[in-house]
Amino acid sequence: MRFRATLSAIVLSVGAVVTTLPAAAATNVVYILDASNSMWGQIDGTAKIETAREVMTDLLGNVSDGTTIGLLAYGHRSEGACDDIEVLAGLGAATPADLIAKLNALKPTGKTPIAGALQAAGETFATNDANNNVILISDGIETCNGDPCAVAAELAGAGVDTKVHAVGFDVDSAAREQLECIADKGNGSYYNASNASELKVALAEVVDVVEATPEPEPEPVAEPTSSQYFFDDFDTDLGEDWAINNANEDAYLVEDGSLLMINSAVGGFGVEAAQNIVVLKRPLPDGDWDANMVFTGEIKTGRDVIMFGLYTDSQNFLTSQVYTSIGCCNCSSAGLGNLKSSKGVLTQFNVPFIGSQFGCGAMEEGPFRAELAENETQPIRLSLHKRGRSYHVSAFRGDKTETGEPIVFTTDPLTSLRSPGELAFTIGKYEQAEGEIMLMIDSVEIVSVNE
Repeated sequence: MRFRATLSAIVLSVGAVVTTLPAAAATNVVYILDASNSMWGQIDGTAKIETAREVMTDLLGNVSDGTTIGLLAYGHRSEGACDDIEVLAGLGAATPADLIAKLNALKPTGKTPIAGALQAAGETFATNDANNNVILISDGIETCNGDPCAVAAELAGAGVDTKVHAVGFDVDSAAREQLECIADKGNGSYYNASNASELKVALAEVVDVVEATPEPEPEPVAEPTSSQYFFDDFDTDLGEDWAINNANEDAYLVEDGSLLMINSAVGGFGVEAAQNIVVLKRPLPDGDWDANMVFTGEIKTGRDVIMFGLYTDSQNFLTSQVYTSIGCCNCSSAGLGNLKSSKGVLTQFNVPFIGSQFGCGAMEEGPFRAELAENETQPIRLSLHKRGRSYHVSAFRGDKTETGEPIVFTTDPLTSLRSPGELAFTIGKYEQAEGEIMLMIDSVEIVSVNE
């Protein structure tokens, strides 16, 4: 333990009792009692040392099963010595009767070496992984130039569950401030007592705290595992895995490792005659999965829509979508949507994807078009995630926070009791507008997820 070297001069010089320590109990408690000269001070006609003895005698005579007690005192043998610190009983080394006898033999005499006493208390713990507690009872401040707050912090840092508690008995503001600091740095609690009854309550409360059954550690949450189920990076022509509904061969082409698609017409899953709805003819994996489509493109019409999801027909689908809206007067934005159509009844969740909001107040047209132009070379990953019967959508444009974390946009989930169709994607415009949308689809991937 880190205290051994620093304690050799203190402990050996005062002839402390060193015993072979037993195995750690469920709860270890080392009491440190201030036996300095100031404890002869009186409250209601009774010396503070007598009050402390009385209260602690009751505590030591009623120790709970599973709690092992040690006792340490300072300032009881030498008037001016800062090494007047004695381990009266190591953990489990004395019976309650022996502890009470040692307590009654104390005669307040000297100084208040709190830092050294805390170090000596730390030395009594045989292991760092038990519920170790130091309970300091003092009526004054450190008088030997030590730094008890620093020692308390070191003690707390030495063990998995080591705490330093402090009870201030008839203390002034300076002593209270230091004792509160000790408890704070020691991950413990501070209790204030002005008289005998308050001291009894304070010590009872701190004992309740140290003997409380700790909350069980939460069961570790198994990280989801995943495996790639399907991947196509379009290095060759569309194979037998794919079918195209309402094919227009003049508007798609596999070239240079991408599927190039263009559309100048109104399109999307909800348009019955929409051209080039590309459908995966493989079954989806059982259970949960993530489907990802990575693309770049020229998205310029201001009414563009890109859909990637599950498709049966124009009345029944569940899809992710990215769409744009360009308008004057600071009214340009792009949205990320989770859209479900069940027999033509639409349900959707949308979040802003580019621009701070939807509608006016989002972005001016110029900066918005500049943002869109970034994705002519910077890929967007558009994803549909299935978890049970819930489906949610996410998208990543390549942006990161100042700390390097990816900025991923996510929608609320929608529920479908049955599979809404086959995996598919398409592009188009959601209403008439000038120009055309052009997309270069780099890859489509399905990942099977086990949670």
